[in-house]
Amino acid sequence: MLTGTSTRTIAGYLVTLLEYPRWLIEREVDFTHCHLHGRYDGDDEVCVHCGFGRACRWLSRNRSEPNLETPLPDLVDALQTAVEYLRREHRETATHPPQCDCDTCRWLREAAGFLRTHRNRT
Repeated sequence: MLTGTSTRTIAGYLVTLLEYPRWLIEREVDFTHCHLHGRYDGDDEVCVHCGFGRACRWLSRNRSEPNLETPLPDLVDALQTAVEYLRREHRETATHPPQCDCDTCRWLREAAGFLRTHRNRT
């Protein structure tokens, strides 16, 4: 699924892996009526109670693509949060067959596999 020279390092792999949830969340969340234009603010009551709150918070933290100098724990945290978000918001994938080939299922398997194998290495 992932190719390119930047995927040769763990940080490069994570940077590439985080592209899918960023694209998906940007596509799914409608900021048309957001008074902050999609910039999450935890102190803003509207943000706290907004239906897009979790997605907006993740996107605000990860809107710009991380680079290879981004600390590895930050990349792993962003990946973990994205996995949790996609599992929660795309519950229909739970009814997909175990080897479903849709983009979200493939991404979740790859991301979860990385997190399982690198849990104690960061």
